[in-house]
Amino acid sequence: MTPRSPVSVTIAIPVYNGETYLREALASVADQTMPADEVLVFDNASTDRTRAIAAEVIPDSAIRTNETNRGAAANFNRAVAGSTGTYFAWLGADDRLAPEFIERCSLALDVAPEAGACLTAIQFIDPRGQPQGLQSDSALASRDARVRLRSFLRRPRWTEVYCLYRREALLASPRFTNQYGADVLLTWWFLLRDPLLVLEEPLLEYRVYPVKTAEGTARSLNPEARRPRWLMTSLWGALWRETKSGGVDARVARAARSELRRCLVHRHWLHHIAWDFYLIAGDLLGAIRRPRRQRALPDGAADKGLR
Repeated sequence: MTPRSPVSVTIAIPVYNGETYLREALASVADQTMPADEVLVFDNASTDRTRAIAAEVIPDSAIRTNETNRGAAANFNRAVAGSTGTYFAWLGADDRLAPEFIERCSLALDVAPEAGACLTAIQFIDPRGQPQGLQSDSALASRDARVRLRSFLRRPRWTEVYCLYRREALLASPRFTNQYGADVLLTWWFLLRDPLLVLEEPLLEYRVYPVKTAEGTARSLNPEARRPRWLMTSLWGALWRETKSGGVDARVARAARSELRRCLVHRHWLHHIAWDFYLIAGDLLGAIRRPRRQRALPDGAADKGLR
């Protein structure tokens, strides 16, 4: 085992009704070649055995339970605020870390103090845990802002929020809002300012599902909020507005807006926007049909950034 990094690491699992896979997620943390200094579960008022399962593995004091479901955005933010590690990672309750995740990512951050986060390649898995393809993007480490922003925008699925952060950099960010695609916006915020560290090894297993409903995804952000009509279109607008935020170099902002215009004719964004029209068409059919056939997310949409 590599000697202990001089900094501490927190792995936080925000979860709501995650009994199916939570043991696997916690086992993957326990099997790290470089142990986490802090392992926390942030239970968002689960109604299943989530809390009992967590208590079998970690101390009761490491399980933080909400009395009511605050929504995924608030629960993810609570995980950052309630942790103490110098380095911090969210782990989905249905995902798994490879044994070298903490070791490889923390050591990479140790030798690159200017980096805000370290991203690894992603191994997608199905509900049974079988491999479903890889995603790796070394362009996100480019010093050329146009290169990294273009590569980020032109992808079918965004998973970059699941990386190891320098916690002080994460605290300086907006973190999660109730905006649909808040995970995409957070990574965009980082990329507008600096490149990410990128490791080519697939050190995180990310579970994907054949169907995810738009209503369920939007409501998971904030149970009290009404789903906006144009989800991907509103996300595009939020990405545009972020280019005008403080701390973004003027040249980077111009490059970002140029790439946002270009992405609208890219095949993945045409697919995303077509899905918006599909949702609206479904809404126009009225409330009678929707309970029988909820509108499903297309493969690759921002469907799992917040659980």
